[in-house]
Amino acid sequence: MPKRFAGMVLGADGKPVTQVRQALHTDNKAEAQLKAAQVEAARLAEWEAMAAGYNDDARAHYEAAKKLAQARGFPYQPISALSTGDTEQLVERIKSVSGENLASKSVAQAVLGTVPEIYPNLAEMKDEYFTLTRTRHLKKTAPQLKRWRQPRDRAVKNFLEVVAQRDGRNIPIAMPINEITREQALTFRDWWSARVEGGLKPESANKDFGHLSEMWNTWASLNKVDLPNPFSKLWFEIKGRKKTKTPPFTGEWIKKKMLCDGAFDGLNDEARDVFLVTVNTGLRPSEVTDAPLEDFVITHNIPHIKVRENGREIKVAHTERDVPLTGVSLEAARRIVARGGIQRYRHKANSWSAAINKFLANNGMKETPDHSAYSIRHYVEDALLAADVDDRIRADILGHEYDRPNYGTGGALEGRLKALSRIAL
Repeated sequence: MPKRFAGMVLGADGKPVTQVRQALHTDNKAEAQLKAAQVEAARLAEWEAMAAGYNDDARAHYEAAKKLAQARGFPYQPISALSTGDTEQLVERIKSVSGENLASKSVAQAVLGTVPEIYPNLAEMKDEYFTLTRTRHLKKTAPQLKRWRQPRDRAVKNFLEVVAQRDGRNIPIAMPINEITREQALTFRDWWSARVEGGLKPESANKDFGHLSEMWNTWASLNKVDLPNPFSKLWFEIKGRKKTKTPPFTGEWIKKKMLCDGAFDGLNDEARDVFLVTVNTGLRPSEVTDAPLEDFVITHNIPHIKVRENGREIKVAHTERDVPLTGVSLEAARRIVARGGIQRYRHKANSWSAAINKFLANNGMKETPDHSAYSIRHYVEDALLAADVDDRIRADILGHEYDRPNYGTGGALEGRLKALSRIAL
């Protein structure tokens, strides 16, 4: 008997037992081993159901009853469905829990479907969704996973703040998901509508709607639960809105404002050098901040930086590449290597972006209010295009998808170095 079930299972004398024996009625070892595994699974499911009942945890009792019914060879069905369904199936279930060795109360409740259906509340459903989809995110770093979870946590929090009842401390009470109505979802939409009219972006509202709907559909599908999704088709239709593209810096601005003596005085060395590495490479900030020391290959006959997964989830497969280092980018990479690699901003590209963009804004280094540190990547892209660099090599340098047949190596490092040397600062 596992210790967690101590005192719950009684013997023929009415006293708790520490060991249970059951005959398998076979003299074949292989068959006995197979039967033993099945018997043990059924017994454990039964004891889990008993424990849940004793602990007065309605949700745990219901989930344990479902597992116990499955262990006995039946999908869990509520008694209301069984009584109006196939009579032969109901009789079969009754027979399985009757006879000389009367089954325990927990087994009978599970097989005959008398344990009330209890659904998780919205917060519990969200946590179960995170668990059910964990294999999607095995390559994410802790910061990447946190960024993925945050908007989903926020969507649930926003919904509960708007529609949930509150306890004595004025904290929203998460309701069971089967009690969430379409009317409540529409109330949530009205709340967002007022905020959009007040100046917030409709995309923010649509993100909340999308996350809630996707979590609901995924949870229900993987748990084989047939509940209508109250969050479907809530989104705001967006017409006439153009996506704002981050403008590129001009080469003259970079040379006069960013590469002059003392331009980055007051900024920490690592933030400065990460920025300078991007100047002649067009690398995404995270491709620099997340690169381990060994991926700064500065002793090669063509110094370059390797873009690899390195324990994090990269954007897409074609993002992996080797990008030559030239000019100020090579000098910055050498300083990074001399310091032992990226440390302060390792796996913290968002923190780096906040620091560098604040510095650019406070020191008159934004060419327009719409410019940001990411404008460097767009500068490199435009500069390569203006230098008549082949689109295949541009894609290889920037990590873009190449939509034509990909034959050969595209010139590898030599070709990329030749292209980048045309625009190097």
